[in-house]
Amino acid sequence: MAATTGNRLGKFPRRLNYRLWLPIWTSRRQTVRLTGSGGTGQLRESIQMRMPSLRKAGHLLIRIAMVVCCTMAASQAATTKRIIGYYYGKGRPGYQFSQVPFQKLTHLIYSQAKPTARGDCEIAHPDLDIPNLLALKSLRAQNPRLLVLLSVGGWSGSTYFSDVAATPSARSHFSASCLRVVEKYGIDGLDIDWEYPVTGGKPTDHKRVSDKENYVLLLKQMRSDLDAFGHERHLLLTIASTCYRNHLNDLSLKEMSDVVDWFNLMGYDFNEMQPSRTSHNSGLFAWPMTSELDADASKYANSDAAVRWYLTHGVPSEKIVLGVPFYGQVWAGVPSENGGLYEPYRGRPGEDGVLSYREIEQTYLPIYSRHWDDQVKVPWLYNKGTKNMISYEDAQSIAVKAQYVIQKQLGGMMFWDLGQDDSKSTLLDAIHRQLEGH
Repeated sequence: MAATTGNRLGKFPRRLNYRLWLPIWTSRRQTVRLTGSGGTGQLRESIQMRMPSLRKAGHLLIRIAMVVCCTMAASQAATTKRIIGYYYGKGRPGYQFSQVPFQKLTHLIYSQAKPTARGDCEIAHPDLDIPNLLALKSLRAQNPRLLVLLSVGGWSGSTYFSDVAATPSARSHFSASCLRVVEKYGIDGLDIDWEYPVTGGKPTDHKRVSDKENYVLLLKQMRSDLDAFGHERHLLLTIASTCYRNHLNDLSLKEMSDVVDWFNLMGYDFNEMQPSRTSHNSGLFAWPMTSELDADASKYANSDAAVRWYLTHGVPSEKIVLGVPFYGQVWAGVPSENGGLYEPYRGRPGEDGVLSYREIEQTYLPIYSRHWDDQVKVPWLYNKGTKNMISYEDAQSIAVKAQYVIQKQLGGMMFWDLGQDDSKSTLLDAIHRQLEGH
């Protein structure tokens, strides 16, 4: 029995092919050949045989039932929640693509490609990314069921998205360019990361009021082209999608849901909604309502609020994948009240005030006091001597989010990014332990 490419949701084997020789004793010994193929929820059979008696036919029915049960069991085993890791080629120095724990993932998203001013899809860092993409074929041997997507866009790569989505010819040109990359490297699909339609992300990003409608049209063009290119093989189309309330109104979620396989919700950087004080990077539930905190941030700077928004606007739960960060946010010059949480600060040390979980575990956990916010379901660290406060994820908070995914019947979990976990894959293991078998 062999399973091939996943179906439109990436959860089930698209086709199950089986070939079985069954010995059946009749008046003379006959060998009955059972062959067939089918997908989830269906089983087409072709049985060629000659049976001399009803008793012998009954024996065959038992054997057929065994085949059906085995086929269904294999299908059920494949219906795990998605565990999706981003790999950023220009990320952690020294972390090689070959070090990725592929066997613990259902999907890997390679970051990144980007739209160009000419309207093409271009690999962002060719010197790093092309050797990695060429190595995919051999690395897949660690997990033959792994599906690999290419991330297109991102915070640093969304400058020209508005342009490539603006007209039918631009959409067609860009989609065709993306498919050439898919074909060249044998990739299983595309993950579109437009940050952000209508309002833009960086000040230099191009933007239009029509981006909301054009984004849907771009996705439809890409879905059509992927289907035509893939023939019987389903190629995935997903998007990395915002959780910020001020951007959510710029997405036609129901229409997009009809086109994409799922949404990778970026459930992090919520602290940007409260710029004047320390806060949580990736809270699961709402912050407290106080006079010091922004009212919208208190209500909406959390993953649960975003999930509820997507569900309310017509996205099926199985098409929602909850994202978590493998990095934390750090603030300096923070008073010691409330362990430094929701307090004013003087600066953001390090690179943009961000620390990988690996750095947090090695350098800060041994000498900082750990606190747990039981309302928001995430930890934070504080040190009275340095007056630094760190918001981050650990194995406990990741496990709570995984249970939330199971309870809400969401499609799985994703994270940014593989290179920021520790050498023991502590955070990925926390996801894997909770979601395996669900």
